[in-house]
Amino acid sequence: MSRTITFGIAAVLVFLATCQAPPQRDAARPEPLPQPHYAQVTAHPDDDLLFMNPDLAEGLRSGHPTTGIYLTAGEAAVPDQAGYSAARQEGTRAAYARMVRKPNEWSRGTIPVGRGRLAEVDTLHADPDVRLVFLNLPEDANPQSGRHALSRLRHDPALTVTTTVPAGAAVPHPQLFDRRAVVESITALLDAFQPTVMRLQDDQPDRRYQSNWVGVHNHPDHVAGAALAKEALAAHRPRAFSPMVLTYRDYNVADTPSALSDEDKGTTREAFAAYAAHDVLAKGGIYRSWSDNSAYRWPRGGGWAVRGGDGVVRAFSVRAHGLARWTRTPQGFWNGPELMPLPEPLRPRISLLGEGQRQPVLVAQSGDGSRILLLRQERSGVWPRRWEVVDAPAAADPAQNGPPAATVDSDGRIVLAVKNAAGGVSIRRESSPGSSRWQPWSDLVGTDAQDGVSIVAGVGGVAHVFATTREQVLHWEVPRSGGARAEAVPIGPARPAGAPVTERARDGLIRLLVRTDRGGELVERTLTPQGWRGGPVTSPGPGGIGDPVAAGPGPHGFADLVRVARDGAGNVHVADLAGGGWVDVGGSVTDHPAPVVEPNGDITLVGLGVDGGLVVNTGAHGPGGLRFAGWRPAVVEPPVAAAGAD
Repeated sequence: MSRTITFGIAAVLVFLATCQAPPQRDAARPEPLPQPHYAQVTAHPDDDLLFMNPDLAEGLRSGHPTTGIYLTAGEAAVPDQAGYSAARQEGTRAAYARMVRKPNEWSRGTIPVGRGRLAEVDTLHADPDVRLVFLNLPEDANPQSGRHALSRLRHDPALTVTTTVPAGAAVPHPQLFDRRAVVESITALLDAFQPTVMRLQDDQPDRRYQSNWVGVHNHPDHVAGAALAKEALAAHRPRAFSPMVLTYRDYNVADTPSALSDEDKGTTREAFAAYAAHDVLAKGGIYRSWSDNSAYRWPRGGGWAVRGGDGVVRAFSVRAHGLARWTRTPQGFWNGPELMPLPEPLRPRISLLGEGQRQPVLVAQSGDGSRILLLRQERSGVWPRRWEVVDAPAAADPAQNGPPAATVDSDGRIVLAVKNAAGGVSIRRESSPGSSRWQPWSDLVGTDAQDGVSIVAGVGGVAHVFATTREQVLHWEVPRSGGARAEAVPIGPARPAGAPVTERARDGLIRLLVRTDRGGELVERTLTPQGWRGGPVTSPGPGGIGDPVAAGPGPHGFADLVRVARDGAGNVHVADLAGGGWVDVGGSVTDHPAPVVEPNGDITLVGLGVDGGLVVNTGAHGPGGLRFAGWRPAVVEPPVAAAGAD
C-alpha cells in the first residue's frame, strides 16, 4: 500500500566554500546536538552492502535510525531493464531486513525532493527508523540516456536526463533531472532526515588501481555520485550540529590486502547474499573480493585530541560545515562544541601537536590534497582565523597525495611526512622552530606506499618515518640533513593490511604496530637505538574497519604502551601489553577514539558518539590491569563560553 510521507524540507541556501559554515547562531553558546541518525548516499543498490560493511550492519543493529539514499536505478544491459532495476531494489530491501533481523516487509511511498519531483521512500514495517530512498537516475549503462549519464550530468549543467521507472515503482512516471535538480534533491533529503553521520563513496580514488575503468579508476557512477553528494552535503543546513562524514573506498579494496576479521567478513557476506538472491548479475568471485575488504578512504586516526603542557585537553573533529572544537580545563570541565569556520573543505584527518610547553598547532589537509594547513594557537589562548598554508609535494593530480603525519623533532621544528602522488614518501621540516618558513620537500623514494604514513621524533634531529606497501613495512631514519635509505621491517609471514602506527613507549623506545591480512591480526615490533629488538609479537585484532591507535603512558603509567582499537560494532578495545588480550570497554563510537594520557598515568579515551557529541571514558590501573569507568558525555550541560579561546 502506497502512502506519501510529507517531511518539511527547508529551502536550500547557497553554500559559501570560503566560509563552510551554517547560519550563525549565538557565538557564546555551543550548538545543540541532534538525535543520532546514519545516512549513506551511494550510486547503486548494493554499493553500501559491499563497501560500507560491517559499519552499516552494526549501525543498523545498534538501533539508530538509518536511511539509505540510492542515486541510480542500477539498470543494466538486460532485456527487461525495469524488472532488473526492481529486482535490485527488492534485493536491497531483503538485505536491510536481514541485517536488522526483521521480516522483509516494507511500506512503499514517496517523498518530495523539490520542484515537483518525487523519490520513492520505503520504510521497514518492523522498524520504521529504517528507510530506503530511490531517485532512479539513469545508470552508467543506460541505453536511452547514453553511457556515463551521471558523470556527464556532473560536468554539464545544461544536460537533462530522464529517470528509469522500475517495475512496480512508487513513482510510476519518468522525471527530468539536470545537475542542479540532483544536488537539490539530495540536499532536500538531508534536510528532511537530518543525519548526524554521513557515509559517502570515494570521489578521489587511488589512480594506481582499477585501470580498467579508464580515467576514473573506479566505477564512474561511484565517483560522480560521491562528488554530487558532497556538494549537496555542503548545501545542507542542519537544524542542530553539523554532521560527521565517513568516506569508504570502493572497487580498489580488491587490489589491497584485507584486515577484516572472519566475523566481519561473515557479516558482509550474509548481507550481500540476501541481496544477490534477487540480482541475476551479482555472481562471481569479484564480489567476494569486495565484500571481504572494507576501508575508510580518509581515516581520522588518533591524533585529534591531546593534552597540552598547560594541562588543557583539546579535541577537534572535521565536520561537513566546519571544525568542531572541545576543550577540557585543567580542573576537568569540558566545554563545547564550537564550530570553527574553515577557509576551505578539509580531509577528516587532524593532527594536534600540543605536548610539552609549546603552543598547540593543528595540522590538516585541503580536500583536494594540494595544501597542508596549519593553525597555531596564540599565547593568549585564541585560535586565529587565518591558517598557514604549506604546499604539498608537487603532483599532476594532488588528490593522490596522502594525509600528512606530523611530529616535532628534538630541535623543536615541525616535521611533515606524506605519501606522495607518485607512491613514494616525502618529508619536509620547518626552517626553524615556529618560523612558518619551510625547507623544500625531500623525496625518500620508495614505491607502492599506501596512504597513512607515520612519523616519530628521534634524538639529534632525527625523524623516523614509516609506511606500508602491499607487501612490507618500510622505515626511514632521516637525519637533519635529509635523505635516507628505506629498510624493510620484518613482520613475519603476513602482509600489512593497514597504515603503520608508531608511538614512544614508557621505556622510551619506538613501538610499531600494524594490522595484517591474517584476519586483522596485529603485529608489533620495537625499535631501539641499536636496531630492531627481538622478532614480531602478534596478537589477534578486535576486528572492524581502520587501524589501531596507541599512546605512551608517560612516566607515571603502568603499561609499556596503551593500544586502542574499535571493532565492527563500534565497541572500543584496549590492550596494555604486547601480544596481550584486549579489554572490551564498550561504547558505540564513530571512527576511532583518541587516547589522552593523564598526569597520574590514567588514560582517558575520547570518542565521538553517533550524535556527533564528545564522549569520554577514563581508565586506571588496578590489580587486574586497566579498568575503565564507562562512557559518558563529556559536556553534560552546554556552558556559556567565549568563542575563540580555550
